[in-house]
Amino acid sequence: MLRQLLKDSTIYGASHLLSQGISLILVPLYTRVLLPEDYGAIDMIAVFATITNLTVALEISQGIARFYPEAKSEADRIAYASSGLWFTLGAFGVFALFASIFSDSLTLLLIDSLKWQHVIRLAIIAIVLNSIFSFLQNLLRWQLKVKNYVISNIVFTLVTAAVAGFLVVVMKVGIAGVFYGQIAGAAAGGGMSCLFTRKSLKPVFVWNKCKEMLSFSLPLVPSGIGVFVAHYVDRIAIKHLMTMSDVGLYGIGFRFAAVVSLLMVGFNSALTPLIYSNYKKASTPGDLSRIFRYFLAAAIPMVATLSLFSHEILRIFATPRYYSAWKVIPILSVSSLLFTMYIFAPGLDILKRTRIVALIHVAAALSNTFLNLTLIPVMGIAGSALATLISASLTFSLYMVLSQRYYPVPHKWLNLLGAVTVGLVVCLAGLILPSNIESAYPVTILKSMFLVVGAFFVIWILLGSGEIKLVVNRILKVAPTWNGDIRK
Repeated sequence: MLRQLLKDSTIYGASHLLSQGISLILVPLYTRVLLPEDYGAIDMIAVFATITNLTVALEISQGIARFYPEAKSEADRIAYASSGLWFTLGAFGVFALFASIFSDSLTLLLIDSLKWQHVIRLAIIAIVLNSIFSFLQNLLRWQLKVKNYVISNIVFTLVTAAVAGFLVVVMKVGIAGVFYGQIAGAAAGGGMSCLFTRKSLKPVFVWNKCKEMLSFSLPLVPSGIGVFVAHYVDRIAIKHLMTMSDVGLYGIGFRFAAVVSLLMVGFNSALTPLIYSNYKKASTPGDLSRIFRYFLAAAIPMVATLSLFSHEILRIFATPRYYSAWKVIPILSVSSLLFTMYIFAPGLDILKRTRIVALIHVAAALSNTFLNLTLIPVMGIAGSALATLISASLTFSLYMVLSQRYYPVPHKWLNLLGAVTVGLVVCLAGLILPSNIESAYPVTILKSMFLVVGAFFVIWILLGSGEIKLVVNRILKVAPTWNGDIRK
């Protein structure tokens, strides 16, 4: 499992690193063409797209994830995959019809101005195509077709970036170009994914299979809504309590903070299918504990880097009107990490306790909503970021505690606590240390020292000197003849 995870997560991570890298390259171009309120409109449409993806198809893709790997025959696997696809197409067909008819009301609800109605209509098309592309990509994950997943994702990324970049930066069509790019990318990536999954998708619909998947996924719909609220109520609250420009500033900070999720994407894409395939093995809990420590040894220094150098990052990638977003990057980077680490607590999903999962996310959503409404009037966008961090902490804590009851994993809790404490101290330094042009050089040196020392202690606490030497020796041993197979 460890060898397969290392191989798959590296491939997935490299794919998403390319995707995120291209997105970051576009940021300095977009920020010179688009206003903060334009970014605010993009973020509000993204909020709508997320809730649509979570609810319209009733999370049936999660049902495929649970039942497809355990299907007893190829005919059953085809029935699960095909029934899920046709259900998804039908659901989003109905959504597209009603969303188009009521596009004026939808525009006023999201952005408060009908001048964006043509953008909303484009966004509806983009949402539908992206949802179908996402379904096909998930199917490739459950089939463990890592290379095919990566190829189609790269096609999607390159086409989206090329079309959107040309239309926004060169042709000056505004944010409409962003959604033209998404439409083109989803069409190209979806076509490639169809090619790779064609043997699993047939013109058949088996109601019993669909019903079985929906019985698992339906409780995940309120869970998904809870996830949506926990992740996006910050933008909604900022929009109503502040301005669209503030939403844009927060969105820019969130984009850079989300870089930490790149590491998580590789693990998430590779680990979840492997857990479902191997959870019955006696060695899996121990493997998960070890994987979690290795993951944190990489993730905590990455979060610390974003936190310490948030000022410098914005000076490189954005224009002065976006610099005030620095204050939310340290807080949101920690939140982004916590919101995605639930995969290391798989007990609830393994035993199909989806109702408990739903309750966790509903609780997180309610707490995040209350905290946003309370803290934004006092602290502005920083208050919203803090509310999101508290909610993310609650979500991960509940997942971990309850998961341990159903599927115990032998975590080294004192080591984990010590490493997290060191990481938080370094992150707080990023908020406290001054940063201005006059003192940039000495402060940067001081921050770098904080980072190096903090990263050393985090890795030493999590792995120990013996395991560090073992890892280094393995890397040195396989580096000259790398063939993708690292021995335990």
